[in-house]
Amino acid sequence: MPIKWEKSKYGKKARQFLAKPPAEFPLLTLLDGAVRSGKTLNIIQKIPQIFDWIGNENLKVFSGYSKNTVRNNVIIELKPFIENYLGGNVKYNSSSGEMEIRLWGKTYPCLVVGAGDSDSVASIQGGTWDFWYANELPQHHYNFYNMALSRLTPANARAFADSNPESSNHWLYKERIKPFLDGDENVKSVFDYWHFTMSDNANLSEVFIKNQEKLYQGAFKARKIDGLWIVADGLVYDTFNHGKHILKSEQIITKINSNDIIEYFLGIDWGWNHPTACLLLGVDRGGVYYVLDELYASKIEADRVILWIEEKQKEYGRFFSFANCDNARPEQNDKLRQQTNLVIYEEKPKVEDSIALVRGLINYDRLMVSEKCKSTLNEFETYRYPSETERSKAGMSIENADLPLKINDDCMDALRYALFKHLTTFGKLFSFVVAIYTIFSFM
Repeated sequence: MPIKWEKSKYGKKARQFLAKPPAEFPLLTLLDGAVRSGKTLNIIQKIPQIFDWIGNENLKVFSGYSKNTVRNNVIIELKPFIENYLGGNVKYNSSSGEMEIRLWGKTYPCLVVGAGDSDSVASIQGGTWDFWYANELPQHHYNFYNMALSRLTPANARAFADSNPESSNHWLYKERIKPFLDGDENVKSVFDYWHFTMSDNANLSEVFIKNQEKLYQGAFKARKIDGLWIVADGLVYDTFNHGKHILKSEQIITKINSNDIIEYFLGIDWGWNHPTACLLLGVDRGGVYYVLDELYASKIEADRVILWIEEKQKEYGRFFSFANCDNARPEQNDKLRQQTNLVIYEEKPKVEDSIALVRGLINYDRLMVSEKCKSTLNEFETYRYPSETERSKAGMSIENADLPLKINDDCMDALRYALFKHLTTFGKLFSFVVAIYTIFSFM
């Protein structure tokens, strides 16, 4: 939902940024730091002043990982700010990416482009710009970044970018931020750096900040909360606690028999030489998730998984609603569709996104694992990020620098598939079902 600009509050750093005259900014200005620290909104509020100073003779470009991310992160806030607060008008064609901004008697031609893959550079070759806004610059392909800077040929051309911190091995940190912090005058002549924390956003409550701090630990707390560029290392789920997050089998059975758990579903990671992992999960009326049971074995086909699912449905006397499966084995998934009463999904979520969801559940004590799930528990203790030495030996790309090692991760993958699907697809519907279930349980 767009921000209510008339009710916005401004911290000291935001006021300093907004008050700085456009002519005093160098070619490229980066705003980075913690999540929800106001980076994007500060740039959006600066755009009208920048446009008025630059003029409307040349093209203005807005880029992000994709056109959709620009729309969701930028345009959804920029449009009401221009129209409702400043009396202007924004027209955007999501198909072509063409955008027209009318403000203070001038019309500014703009273009929205995706910059996340190697082919994206072709969409901007040959153009001349005098303004570039890069939303989430680390997600841009390096070739696009270099080409974009070369398009800013007018003397008064300016580029602004926002960023959440990534690995300290990222090209943006190595080429711009670190030299700037080290006092490199050549870099400072063309690059300005503004670092924001959550405390710089005067619109955030203390309750929100404390809740966000609970979601992250280790390297990701340093990035998301403290806004630091740091390499991910150590255990992926380093807050998983054996004392808090493991339940005895008798406790699980009690919850099932007392109908505390009201939905059951599965996550499946197919294997052959490495094991196939099939996890049975449940969720209770309070939104706590349970890993109830597991199948973990090498060189098994769909028939064995189907038999196990049927056995578990009889054992627990419950209906399983869906399974989200590894999409690398579509023929196995087709067998499950044909021979079970499950809805079968083949949606493989982005690793970083689904890990963040699982980590959030753990940090809020909303994920419990049965003691009988030995392989799952073992992987919680070994699922980790590579060391710097391992990254160097493997020649890992920047895009893969934050991915865990692909070793003994079968149960962790199955867990991500199941939880991501339920949380992102059925989250709101589940809340409604819980309310209805609660009402009828007391009638």
